[in-house]
Amino acid sequence: MINYDKLNYQLIQHKIGITAAELHGFLVGILAGGNHDQSWRPLVDDMLNNGQAIAEPLIQPITQLYHLTKQQLSDEDFEFQLFLSEHDLFTQIDDLVGWVNHFLLGIGLVQPKINRLKGDVGEAIYDLRQIVKLGYDKNENEEELGFAFEEIKEYVRITAVLCFDEFNEADITPTIH
Repeated sequence: MINYDKLNYQLIQHKIGITAAELHGFLVGILAGGNHDQSWRPLVDDMLNNGQAIAEPLIQPITQLYHLTKQQLSDEDFEFQLFLSEHDLFTQIDDLVGWVNHFLLGIGLVQPKINRLKGDVGEAIYDLRQIVKLGYDKNENEEELGFAFEEIKEYVRITAVLCFDEFNEADITPTIH
């Protein structure tokens, strides 16, 4: 399992301007958009490091996160979870917003016509754009805010799986008679 705080610290240490949650959102966006070849690596290099190769110590944890995420998204038991901080609620909310922003960036790179989609996926992408605009007041009732956060987090999780299912054809092995 990948430790959020450790990966986040490594990103800061190597002067990468995104959080571990944002990195995960971007990777999920790429995967959900249907990209499964090695072209994900240059996309990550572009996003994280202006097209330059990522520092060697970061390659292994990022690759590990990519493969774990791909496995979770492909799993029929819905094991996929958002990779967010486990710190206080406000940090988690900020992470969720960053995650969604970077998910939209990743899926938009792989599916450039994502804005024109209709149906469930089109509505879900619209909803994600609205979620990014959500704000909170630190004086709000934390219990109510926590409940709303969990509801939104679950919606985002299900939306990511919905997009993955939409843009990734299932491996159908033909039956030979």
